[in-house]
Amino acid sequence: MMKSVAGGLSLLFAVSGMAGSVFASAPIHNTHVNGVKGDFGLDCLDCHKYVFNEWGAYEMVLDEQVCVACHSPDGAYDGMNDSAIGALNNLPGNYATVSLIYDEDGNLKPGKEKWCLGCHDDGTSVARDVSAPNVAGKSIQGDWQSPAATVDNGFLGIENLVDGNLDTGSISDDAKEMIFDLGSPQDVTHVRINGILDEATYWEVYGSNDLVNWDEILYGSAIRFGKAYWQVGPVEGWEEYRLDKFEPVQYLKFVRATPNLIAVNALREVQYKGDLQYGYEVSGHKISCDNCHDTTSIHVDGVAQTYKADLKNYSSGYRLADVLVGAEQVPAMQIPREDCNNGDNPRTDNDFALCLSCHDRYNLLGDAYGTGGFFKHPLQTNFRNDEKVDENGNVVNDHLNHLQGRGFCGNAKDWDSDWDGVPDSPQSCTACHNVHGSPNPVMTRHGELASTPGTSDKVPMFNFQFLDQEGEVDPDLKDVSLSSGGIIQRFGGGPGNPGKNNTCRMCHNDRVIYKRTP
Repeated sequence: MMKSVAGGLSLLFAVSGMAGSVFASAPIHNTHVNGVKGDFGLDCLDCHKYVFNEWGAYEMVLDEQVCVACHSPDGAYDGMNDSAIGALNNLPGNYATVSLIYDEDGNLKPGKEKWCLGCHDDGTSVARDVSAPNVAGKSIQGDWQSPAATVDNGFLGIENLVDGNLDTGSISDDAKEMIFDLGSPQDVTHVRINGILDEATYWEVYGSNDLVNWDEILYGSAIRFGKAYWQVGPVEGWEEYRLDKFEPVQYLKFVRATPNLIAVNALREVQYKGDLQYGYEVSGHKISCDNCHDTTSIHVDGVAQTYKADLKNYSSGYRLADVLVGAEQVPAMQIPREDCNNGDNPRTDNDFALCLSCHDRYNLLGDAYGTGGFFKHPLQTNFRNDEKVDENGNVVNDHLNHLQGRGFCGNAKDWDSDWDGVPDSPQSCTACHNVHGSPNPVMTRHGELASTPGTSDKVPMFNFQFLDQEGEVDPDLKDVSLSSGGIIQRFGGGPGNPGKNNTCRMCHNDRVIYKRTP
């Protein structure tokens, strides 16, 4: 029974956040007030407000607008109102002692597997001043369209390239730079040029929102003057390419790298589109988050990217659950990797326990020199170069080759595991793969989650892409069975390094092609 106090306040509600009250043990208060998921620093009136009830007394009720900051309704997954994972549809009653989200072991209940995506998507979720990393990725669907206008910079006839008419084209043979106005910031993922080009031309492509600060958004795979460019032609008709960075831009700038003149009327039209789907539920693992993460751990600590190599806290920093190997519970991942990592060690140690709890250890790491289940001849991994063999004529297992490391005991610090620009660990699975999904094939890292929060400063990393059956780069190809190998991005001469690819040192040039038959 409620007892009225001065001002008509309910004593029961006034003490609802205090230890020992019936509300203090409720799951929602354990999470938000008692700190079982992290210290939010909240008090009663941070989440509740007083209103008059039907009896004319003050009553403390939830201020739903307070929830919006963390459970953002403006992302791909509505963290506020979704029928399954919306916070407002998962509020336990005042006297509830059982969570509607988690079972008694802390696992997500059936139907709540996407609970985490209510915050970890492209919305505006911010908890303790830290944005929730977007593991849901992007879902953009759109068709080709012409820019709204052109920007006058002396290129005669540029307006003909946005008129939707393939019979009209450029009237200048000295097209050095073309700038197009999209009308407003747009999510752009692809560009294309229509023309009649008797020889190849090479282009740089930039995006901007102010015509002052330009960001290179397409690197391409054709090499000219020691740099990667987008090759257009020789072609009659459309030639398209996917961008390497995906960010809203209002202006597109095409800069021609070749000195030769372009024939009058050779360029007919320029178009763009936003059409891309990637992320955890599209190109990632698509399994419930608690298959890998410890949902009972401190989750909200007020620190972006909690893992730091010098703290050796990879599992706790990413809230990974321990893995049962035989009769022993071991950390999900051993990062930074230590001890000896060469020889057969990657096959027998537990450095990648979480990955190998699902992936076939023998197929992934077996080769012609393995014993027992590790004898795999021919190889059972697609990460191999069929055109490159060792001194015995055997194709090398490149997964095993990378995980064996370099230097003494395979312990050279080649990978920048905490993305701060300084290599600190031998290679591991997550050096190359983003398990939450990537716009590039086989979950290879593209830099979105590794970037400084709120930026894309690590994109596109080493930018792995498949080769099609003709051996040409196809940035949109995702099916390994349709590919004939792969290629990584060239950023400049010499070996790869974190200054160029934001990932790792490489013992080879940073542009590598491998070919194989799936």
